[in-house]
Amino acid sequence: MKKQLRKSTEFLVNTIAALFPKKTQKARFLSMVSSVLIHKNNTISYDPEHDMYWLKSNGSHLYMVKEPYFYFSKTKLYNGIKRIACKHYLPQKGDVIVDVGAGIGTETLFFNEHVQKEGKIYSIEASKASHEKLQELCVKNNIQNSENLHMAITDHNQEVWIEESDRYQVDAVNKNAKGTKVDGITLDHLVKVKNIDKIDFLKANIEGSELPMIDGMRNAIKITKHIAVSCHDFLFEDNRQIKEKMSQFLVANGFEVFYNNTGHQVVDSWIYGKRT
Repeated sequence: MKKQLRKSTEFLVNTIAALFPKKTQKARFLSMVSSVLIHKNNTISYDPEHDMYWLKSNGSHLYMVKEPYFYFSKTKLYNGIKRIACKHYLPQKGDVIVDVGAGIGTETLFFNEHVQKEGKIYSIEASKASHEKLQELCVKNNIQNSENLHMAITDHNQEVWIEESDRYQVDAVNKNAKGTKVDGITLDHLVKVKNIDKIDFLKANIEGSELPMIDGMRNAIKITKHIAVSCHDFLFEDNRQIKEKMSQFLVANGFEVFYNNTGHQVVDSWIYGKRT
């Protein structure tokens, strides 16, 4: 019943919002609705420089979107990260985090609040459009301890390509010259050139590039304490056994492995490791 009511409310609010001729007016209207219905500290503002909307909550810029909506909050965002990526490890003050597939920076914001100024984040994103939003998010939130790297993590240091779309969550890297060219490096090379001597938490969400990542992190895994990886077997018709091979790799490197069993395809794609 609640879900049906929410959908009806969203339809009504979005229908009214579409009537406003100016984007600034639409932002003010949705901001008012969100602050009344969702959280009193929610606001939405239009950014003319990027022709995008910022969704803000509790003093933080959460993310930049092309089409604004009112059903959001910082608590909702953070609970989702805790429920999935950080289910088995919550970053601590002073941690070093490597975020492979950082997207538009939502987890970077979360990680920054947990590691604080004593910590360090390497936010890696192959999509140029998503990387730009990641950069803007860090500027808006004054995040100074995240090094935002526009590159792809793969099995060799090489040029690769990425086909970008409006659905940044499914943009995938390829070696077939399809899309936009981007530098690809191994995690082993990254930790070497950045002088990283420990990784307290490694998060990877890279749309099917998990196996090449494994091939390029034979040394990096040795300095990793906790890991969370989304294994995208569901994107492919062939039997790649990404999740099974990731599990074998982690066990072989001294990790205790954990899984989800919710019946939800995407949530259950995640695998977690804790060094024993």
